[in-house]
Amino acid sequence: MLNKQIAKADVRRRFRTVAETEVFCDFDGTITLIDATDAVLEAFALPAWREWEDRWIKGHITSQECLSHQVELIGADRETLLRFSADLPIDEGFMTLVRRCAEQKIPLTILSDGLDLVIEAVLRQHGLLHVPVFSNHIRWNEQGIPTLSFPFAVPECETGSGTCKCALALLRNRQSCRTIYIGDGRSDQCVAAKAQTVFAKGALGKWCDAHGINYSPFETLTEVAERICSKGEKIL
Repeated sequence: MLNKQIAKADVRRRFRTVAETEVFCDFDGTITLIDATDAVLEAFALPAWREWEDRWIKGHITSQECLSHQVELIGADRETLLRFSADLPIDEGFMTLVRRCAEQKIPLTILSDGLDLVIEAVLRQHGLLHVPVFSNHIRWNEQGIPTLSFPFAVPECETGSGTCKCALALLRNRQSCRTIYIGDGRSDQCVAAKAQTVFAKGALGKWCDAHGINYSPFETLTEVAERICSKGEKIL
């Protein structure tokens, strides 16, 4: 199971200490070069997963509802998913970002509305299991059917996300803390509208443009690491 104890301890630490800067990063399509959840569904789920995706995109169902139905359509066991996920390509700049944040004592946390098992496999492959992660939890029931639970959902979440990124990134009044968010897609929109500094690419960048949200565009996480961690550079 993904490092949930580290993640929960990280929550408690944030109530006790305030860092000058905290970085939160999406996983699917931001750390991975492709959407990891979609890659799993493409490889192992029945075609009906796309129908649930379409309903979510049209706003007919919440992210939680969509993901729950999609995961039930996956015809693979835990070990198969782990092997598949370990080979997913990542932005090598993420390792630079992790290293540079550690050097400057900037807390870095992954916030994902994806699957913890997939994230665990990718991080283990690259020796990054120490990075705190908040995500949805996949398990298999007694009938061998995968099911999803949402340990980091909140009832008041505006978008019905499985992992409420706003609740995690904006836990308290951060007047003395700069919250930096890095993302690329739909699940990042709500938190991107509230974070002090946003790095966006892909669909998130287009959404920010359409809604007048200030952000820094990027192509690789190496660029983000250089902007965040360069002492002489002023970030937005």
